[in-house]
Amino acid sequence: MTGADDIQCGLCRRHLLTGERPARFEDPRNGPVLVCALCVERAERSGWERHEDPPAIEARPDDADRAVRLLQAEVTTLRTQLTSTIDTLEDTREHTTERETELETLAARLADAEAEGAALRAALAEAERRREQALHDLEESRTAQQAILRARRREADEVYLAGIAAEVFNRSPQAATIGLLVGLHGTPGVRLDVIGAELPRPVLIAFSWPQGGRDYRVDIDLVARRFDLHDLVPGGDGRLVPREAALPANAEWIDGRIVAAPAEPTIQ
Repeated sequence: MTGADDIQCGLCRRHLLTGERPARFEDPRNGPVLVCALCVERAERSGWERHEDPPAIEARPDDADRAVRLLQAEVTTLRTQLTSTIDTLEDTREHTTERETELETLAARLADAEAEGAALRAALAEAERRREQALHDLEESRTAQQAILRARRREADEVYLAGIAAEVFNRSPQAATIGLLVGLHGTPGVRLDVIGAELPRPVLIAFSWPQGGRDYRVDIDLVARRFDLHDLVPGGDGRLVPREAALPANAEWIDGRIVAAPAEPTIQ
């Protein structure tokens, strides 16, 4: 007689245990198929036609013992597989946790490196900006120094300073005062003298008539571009002050303005 463990389910391929009764189905493609109780619903869902249950299989004592042994072996195998699966899952979980920790550490290091890189780029940009500013300041300083040296050289030229003083006076309201005196006393003699070496450089402008004279001083600082005209006659009116002797002229009064020889410079 065929034992229960010789009957195999046509769906899950499991050997039936002692006492299990298979259900008979008709597979449209493969014909009659025995199905265990656990797979009946699956067979019905597949549209297989169920037939009458087969007659009960007589169980023999040796078949029962054999089924028990097989069942115990299968339980042991399942326990072993379960333990192995749990260990594998634990190892996988531990490995995954370690990898996640490593990834977090790497991400933190990457963020730190990017921050350091950004800070370094900012520092380099600031250093470049300071270098360019220093070069710009140096160029401006050189230009200023050259302008100062050029101005100081011109301030050492008394002819040049006399021409500047004449132009300053010609542009001032005091030129109108001299014009009124010219109408009263005639054309004066004009003398321009640099009277000191200090800064600003003072230039004396003296007008002389037989009846007296008028004196002015122009303080010149070419670096600061200051040109200050001072009336040296007390009261600031149009009266003349006496002179002990006529001053030798080195400039002329022409058409209402001082003309200094040899040429009149231009204030720049």
